[in-house]
Amino acid sequence: MKKLWETLRTMSFKEAVDYIWEYYKLHIFGIVLGVAFLVSILTTIFQEEEETYELMVLSQIPYDVTDQFSQDLNEEYFDSFKIVSDNILSNGGSLSEQSPEQVQKLMARIATGMVDIMVTDETMAQEMADQEGLVNFAEVADMEALEAQGVEFYQFGKGEVLGIGTNQLDVFNDNEAFQDRILIIPASTEKKDRTKQILETLLES
Repeated sequence: MKKLWETLRTMSFKEAVDYIWEYYKLHIFGIVLGVAFLVSILTTIFQEEEETYELMVLSQIPYDVTDQFSQDLNEEYFDSFKIVSDNILSNGGSLSEQSPEQVQKLMARIATGMVDIMVTDETMAQEMADQEGLVNFAEVADMEALEAQGVEFYQFGKGEVLGIGTNQLDVFNDNEAFQDRILIIPASTEKKDRTKQILETLLES
């Protein structure tokens, strides 16, 4: 290093730059790549991931419709977290009548807490209620506000509100594909506070 410095002192600035580039460009490339790699790792480690809220649509509604629906919700109502939609295409009927691959996907998502709220039909909602797999809406919603809005309640014979109709919520009412559906909340969700916030927002919209 001392010898290099003594050599550079005898050169003009341009000559020094040319000299360093000629003899040390591989070292420079290595340092630049190393720094870039380190920055990339640190960014990945420390960058705050955006919180997501998982909406599962279990019906005949195609994915492009549900994806656009979730995008519209994010753009119009929510910015502190992101609603992400997923689809399991159903031809109606019970779980036993669905594709085994689709049922396996649904059960895996629910079991791992990757479904926070679901849109489905009455038959499927009833089956999940019978399996004791749903949250009572009284835990996450202002029931008086829902009732005042004329939202239809579904108890599925359990004595508590385990589902609500989509028809009286404007955000669903404006989308024909979501008419005559039921919102249910899997018991495995860990985001009841977000569910409460979302329901309050949809009631006010």
